[in-house]
Amino acid sequence: MNVFIAHAQILRKEPPKESGRSGLMVLKVGKNKRTTDALIQSVNQIIVRIPGHLSDRAAKLPVDSYIEIFGHVGGIVRRSQVSGEQHLSAELVANNIQPATPMIEGNIEKHLFNRFIAVGLLRGVKSPEKEGPPSTAYLQIGPDRPDLGRSFQHTGVIGMAAFGRVVDRLAEYSAGTALHVEGRVTGLLRKIPKPGAEGGFEESLEVGLVMDRVTPTAMVAERMLTPFEAPKPPAERQQTTPQSSAESERQPATAADQAQS
Repeated sequence: MNVFIAHAQILRKEPPKESGRSGLMVLKVGKNKRTTDALIQSVNQIIVRIPGHLSDRAAKLPVDSYIEIFGHVGGIVRRSQVSGEQHLSAELVANNIQPATPMIEGNIEKHLFNRFIAVGLLRGVKSPEKEGPPSTAYLQIGPDRPDLGRSFQHTGVIGMAAFGRVVDRLAEYSAGTALHVEGRVTGLLRKIPKPGAEGGFEESLEVGLVMDRVTPTAMVAERMLTPFEAPKPPAERQQTTPQSSAESERQPATAADQAQS
């Protein structure tokens, strides 16, 4: 189970390129932050995928207007076209969206907010190589998927930044512990080297998750313990043959495992 909610301002919209596909929204979720030349920096903008069934509603919401939005978090793995290296990220998917009206006068920016809640299994915690950067906690929130070698694919694992007392608390839990996590969503502006352009970079806005609170929980969704099976074409469903026991016991490396290593 996971959910996020936000009061935000629409900065930009991208409608679906085809009927039935998803569109995108870039939302402002807090006060402006000072930009730097760092390759990765936190910003006050988040990008949200708007599924096709919400396209008409999203089209009626003007840029610069305020909205209330809730949805869920999903794990994704990106593979660099230059180096082939992978990194784990996340995406926000809207489940509902509606216009919001400011109820106070003055600076609305500092009152914009967002929160996320997730329940899952702790996969591990990675400490930074030097002081300063946060630790990263990996939480399984859905059935994990095999690594298909694609430049973009979904996974059942998300990575969350952890600071201070939250890191100390995580040290009390072993891998496989069921956890209830609360935190906030932030934007990560990542500068990526352009292929064939020496010294050139292109910017990519990604979703960052910051863990504020963690406690053990008594249960998780059953689907997280069930191996992921991609839907088969109708013809293959009729002609499925049982695997040998040796083949069924072999577990392929998952995209999340590749990204963590």
